Amino acid sequence: MDWIRSQTEIESELLQIEQSFFNPLVSYDKTIAFCQNTLEEYRSKVIKNGFTDEASEIQFFKKEKPFVYGLLLQYTHQLTFELDVPNITYGRDDDFVNEKMQEVTAFLSSHKDIVLYLELESKAFDSQFFLRKNRGLVTYPGHHNYSFDSQFCTSHDGLIAQILGYQGFQQYLQNKLDMSVPNRSDSKLSFPQIQWTGSKVALTELGFALYHSGAINHGNASLKMVMRLLQQVTATDLGDYHHTSIRLRNRSNPTKFIDKLKNSLLNWMAELDS
Repeated sequence: MDWIRSQTEIESELLQIEQSFFNPLVSYDKTIAFCQNTLEEYRSKVIKNGFTDEASEIQFFKKEKPFVYGLLLQYTHQLTFELDVPNITYGRDDDFVNEKMQEVTAFLSSHKDIVLYLELESKAFDSQFFLRKNRGLVTYPGHHNYSFDSQFCTSHDGLIAQILGYQGFQQYLQNKLDMSVPNRSDSKLSFPQIQWTGSKVALTELGFALYHSGAINHGNASLKMVMRLLQQVTATDLGDYHHTSIRLRNRSNPTKFIDKLKNSLLNWMAELDS
């Protein structure tokens, strides 16, 4: 299925769109349109070409479509949030964010069995959940036509997309709360004050290594989430880290910083044994 775009490529294009517009309303409108166009491209290819086997169909409806559809839902949630913000009484921003956070948490909790299924990378019910021929068993519709087209949906891909969309929105809301933490004298949520004294390239290399290792959230954390975490912890703006990754790949030693970490740890162990 060479028509499927990589998740890294999609995230890169979305990041470029976000950085191209100062107004978040315009930014989210453009990102939503991008996701819609991508899904339409996927739909036409699926209807025209189908799948070579059931494994390919399961992969598409379990991973590829929910990834894009989930981003569409996430940006829709964020756009709705930003539209509602101007109507909030001054000083009640945190209350509004917490209210939304409770709604998201309630949804994820009500589907914790499916969330666990994804986090554990289970496959026991894949044929039931992600094959179109079994769509009639149970169907969890989303908010768009992508969950009702019988040729382009299964019983659970819409639900998976909703979960991913809410998880992304949850991170967005958490970032909103974290931004207000320094203004709270009784806060216990702020990170300890540390200073990243290495290069931004090294930190980017570390971020990509963590993401591709699958060591965070059982591999379900997006690259954007990993990079935002590192930026927040180190108070370092990594800028266009996708562009930086190109520099990494073109170096004579693409894993220069990771190798340094490994050697530092081995040297420490050698000193203990000597």
